[in-house]
Amino acid sequence: MFDAKKLLDVLVASASAPRQQGGSAQPGSAPSASGVDIGPDANAGLGGLLGTVLSQLGGKGQASQPGAPGRAGTPNVGDLVTRARDFLQTPAGQQTATAVMGGLAGLLLGSKSGRSITTSAAKIGGLGLIAGLAYKAYQAWQSGDAPPASAQALLPAQPAPTGSAFDAGAASQDTALVLVRAMIAAANCDGHIDPAERGRIVGSLQQTGFDLEATRFLDSEFANPASVNRLAAAATTPELAAQIYTAARLAIEPDTPEETAFLKDLSEALGLDPALVAHLDTAAASTKV
Repeated sequence: MFDAKKLLDVLVASASAPRQQGGSAQPGSAPSASGVDIGPDANAGLGGLLGTVLSQLGGKGQASQPGAPGRAGTPNVGDLVTRARDFLQTPAGQQTATAVMGGLAGLLLGSKSGRSITTSAAKIGGLGLIAGLAYKAYQAWQSGDAPPASAQALLPAQPAPTGSAFDAGAASQDTALVLVRAMIAAANCDGHIDPAERGRIVGSLQQTGFDLEATRFLDSEFANPASVNRLAAAATTPELAAQIYTAARLAIEPDTPEETAFLKDLSEALGLDPALVAHLDTAAASTKV
């Protein structure tokens, strides 16, 4: 099984990629996703992020043992992963990976609003960001506070405290998986994702050496997104319910009737208090530019 936590990191990292009209990424520095060590050198770009994830998300698991032969005249999987990783360290490779990450951001966020998650927020990592936002909103709701008049009052985004019910470090792979599903389901809710475009982007991920099982999972989820009821059934605690809603809200701006309806249906299925939902909406909005 692929590492769902690092896949969530990649989705949040891609969602912070600056995009031009039509969803392509612009060159620039990338955030350091949780658990992915990005240094200050040339590897710090989006290409470096994807290159590092090759080894941490699944490249090792997909590679053949050293010296293992492939078919006659065909490099073994380990060779292909190594070549892909080496290529991503070159300027051309980083440009390719930047385009792939930007394309993934286009699938996740769409091209209507052009808004993306701030780099500072994405640096916390996928689980860290979602759990931290949900924690802050949950605490304010329990205290009876009203949401701030401006989302900027919630900056900067911070991880939830260690040992709390929102502690990202203690979260399971299953938690990360349902948060990924929530983001993808939200992105799909207004039908803006074109199947051909989805296939091209996911295929590009695979060609750059991205974990095969993870790319198949992404393609399957984008093609058949989880229903609101399925997402709600995975919410085994009130804290997880708040995080599922936060993940979905991060993926979209509710500026269409379909998106508004999706978030309303999701919050009701999760059993969230409308006052808590208002706090979660404001928290998610604080990370967007």
